[in-house]
Amino acid sequence: MHYTIKGDGKPVILIHGWAMHSGVWADFAEGFTEGYLTVAVDLRGHGKSVSMDGPYNFAKFAEDISSMICKLKLKDVTLIGWSMGVSIILKMFVRSLPFVDSLVLISGNPSLVSRQGYDRGIPGVTVKRLCRQIERDYTRGLQSFYDLLFTSEELDVLQKTSKYSLVVDKNCLPLKNAALESLKCLQTEDLRPSLDNICVPTLIIHGSEDKICNPEASHYMHERIGSAKLFFLEQTGHLPFITRKHEVSGAVKGFLNMRSRN
Repeated sequence: MHYTIKGDGKPVILIHGWAMHSGVWADFAEGFTEGYLTVAVDLRGHGKSVSMDGPYNFAKFAEDISSMICKLKLKDVTLIGWSMGVSIILKMFVRSLPFVDSLVLISGNPSLVSRQGYDRGIPGVTVKRLCRQIERDYTRGLQSFYDLLFTSEELDVLQKTSKYSLVVDKNCLPLKNAALESLKCLQTEDLRPSLDNICVPTLIIHGSEDKICNPEASHYMHERIGSAKLFFLEQTGHLPFITRKHEVSGAVKGFLNMRSRN
């Protein structure tokens, strides 16, 4: 598995979202070069880890990240997940994680789709439609996903900067099989039981205008995780650590500094 290490200090693992790559964290991670050791990973089948065979599911992604942390002999780790990265963190919490001391969950959910007893997801038919688009025309299917990442105001600003290419980089597309298999995991996995296993301090971050992950999902996680704090950003889409980088960096650093004082 490919990963990029920068800095020195408290270890922070950065886990990207669906159909993305570790480069999406590049601008955000620059703010953590002092006092932190950041490790940005390319999930199996994504980014520079495309040569890795499947399966491309949450269980395997979670196993890969745990193995990497053990290999690097990291302790007191903060896991930061964005979107599907949150799902992978929740999958890791099916068992105890003695090497993890805190979590940051950005634009995520315990279940992408609504299901019985849980109405804070998106309609299952929306994910099925995207699966069909990916199967028919991979590039166009991904573009329909990219179109939902930002609010129209955010998109107008970002398309004039290099930050847009951090996200929509056609040279870093995941394997089609990896995209499809992990998308089907997002459709089928219900990770609500994992929330009861989280006993470490947790910061939850979400934008009010997220078109991909229902913002109500973060309110749900905040209610279920006893140690959680919620940082909610108005007029913000699915990528707050890019579109509202300074506010999100400040919130994360404040959270981690409070942890170190305690």
